[in-house]
Amino acid sequence: MPTNVIVKLTIGIPSAVVLYRDPLFGAGGAFNGGTKCAPAPIVDLDKQGAAALTMPPLGWGTTNRYEDADAVLITGKPDWYRSLRSGATPTATATLARSPDNLEVQWTQLTGATHALKFTVNGRNPLLPEVAPDIDAEIIVGLRKQGGGIQFAIDGKHDGFPNYTLEINGKQVYFWDCVARGQDPSDLADIILQKVKVGWTTL
Repeated sequence: MPTNVIVKLTIGIPSAVVLYRDPLFGAGGAFNGGTKCAPAPIVDLDKQGAAALTMPPLGWGTTNRYEDADAVLITGKPDWYRSLRSGATPTATATLARSPDNLEVQWTQLTGATHALKFTVNGRNPLLPEVAPDIDAEIIVGLRKQGGGIQFAIDGKHDGFPNYTLEINGKQVYFWDCVARGQDPSDLADIILQKVKVGWTTL
């Protein structure tokens, strides 16, 4: 019987609405939060090479824009972290078209791994295509059987915003909380990304 492992990377904004405007150029606005993408490839540890990887359809979530007044302040939260006013309706809606350049999962190599895959993310707000910085992530997950169980290792990097959650067979093995880390939408423009490094660990 095959040993299937589901590796899911969820990238999402923890608030219902994010309100942000660039302090220099004024670009921005109020946009819905929630999951932006959640690729979940399946790896069969009983197969070798790229044939072990099954990739469900990849895609980006829908982006809605709202009037700034529809983004309601929440006590105790950062200024960008907003709730949505009851009855608010979007003023614009768009979905970023997925391409191999902005959202991809590929078979790769990682030292010590029998199986490894690489998540590449480079997507931006489709309602601000000329000015919005990209959500950037490049994360490699290695897998191997060990002692009757499964071990994993993680190596990569990502922006400081928004949240990044990595799960293997439903178990959370990495979580980046942008609010706890004091990051905001401006951190999407950072040149230096946050590094991810998890040594070999039993699932």
